[in-house]
Amino acid sequence: MDKLSGKAAELTRQEWRDLGFYYISSTEQQKWILHGSKVGLLNLCKLVEEFAAKNHPLGEHDHLLPHWYLTLTSCDTFSINRRGISGTPKQLNEFAKIFSMSVQNSSKGTTSLLSKDMFSSEYAIEYTVHGDNYDPSSKDPQL
Repeated sequence: MDKLSGKAAELTRQEWRDLGFYYISSTEQQKWILHGSKVGLLNLCKLVEEFAAKNHPLGEHDHLLPHWYLTLTSCDTFSINRRGISGTPKQLNEFAKIFSMSVQNSSKGTTSLLSKDMFSSEYAIEYTVHGDNYDPSSKDPQL
């Protein structure tokens, strides 16, 4: 994987920091892997809730920066898959509530798994809680 340099690297670094968490997809293990502080990880809930509040037409989606890998998609059935998280506004809000409670109940230094079975989905979500000063860009192999 090529390293980013100069302005591209700094922009990407800032996008990770603005997002608040690092994410990557493991197709082999069928899961999304997230790293962030509690506040950073809870930003995913905020983004999901904001997306759900817009009540987009089916198929409409938002990409989460940087790299645009993880998407939030308006769909008639809930799913966590290789593209990201999709569902109806109600389902997305329910996911955000479950993820929020799980993160809030986690301790710094722990890794937790929301299993595929929990959501009847193709992919699970694994997340690691880091300290308050965690820089999510530190995980990006392109930086």
